[in-house]
Amino acid sequence: MQSNIQEAFVIHSRPYKETSLIVTFLCKESGKISAVAKGAKRKKSKFSGHLEPFQLLNIDFRGRSNLKTLYLAENIEPYKEFTGKESLYSAFYINELINFLLVHSGESEELFDLYRSCIERLKLTDEVEPILRNFELDILANLGYQIDFFNDFESNRKVEGRKNYKYSPQSGFRESNEGYDGKIIIDIGNRNFSSEALKLSKEINRKAIEYYFEELNIKSRIFFR
Repeated sequence: MQSNIQEAFVIHSRPYKETSLIVTFLCKESGKISAVAKGAKRKKSKFSGHLEPFQLLNIDFRGRSNLKTLYLAENIEPYKEFTGKESLYSAFYINELINFLLVHSGESEELFDLYRSCIERLKLTDEVEPILRNFELDILANLGYQIDFFNDFESNRKVEGRKNYKYSPQSGFRESNEGYDGKIIIDIGNRNFSSEALKLSKEINRKAIEYYFEELNIKSRIFFR
């Protein structure tokens, strides 16, 4: 049977039967896949220490169904610790976004690189808000739900810094007497994150995610309310 070795990260795992795990990976070439790691819960398993989240791996999996069989998992590089609890919790939130938002297989290499960069940055700092907001915007755009921060959908005019706008996930921004400050909206679009822009970006991103994926139950988001 043909080998399928590629780089991957563990996104989620759960027990399977008495001694095994079902592990969900984000792979560089195959996108999101799930595979059975047979015997992974045994003390002397070949997978022991090699199925931890946030660790870059080489994996080999095979199978034609949506549930593959895992044959190999090995660390590519030494594990790097997170600087603190907030960055670690943030990384789990990112994993839950990936796990819930992505369908199995067929996702792009670009998303893998975005995820890897996000995790690497989170490991270096507890200043997590700009990293999280950037990743939320990036994953929405990658999945085809990019937010247009620069145009008024109703008038087809550019968003102006001296005006206010309301936001609807269905359509975008439109001018209103009450609403969000146009200058801050433009700043978010340019990824210029002041404290006000971070706060507003969190609110807008959440509205978009909840609208497009209304059945989500992302537990880690409690840390950012």
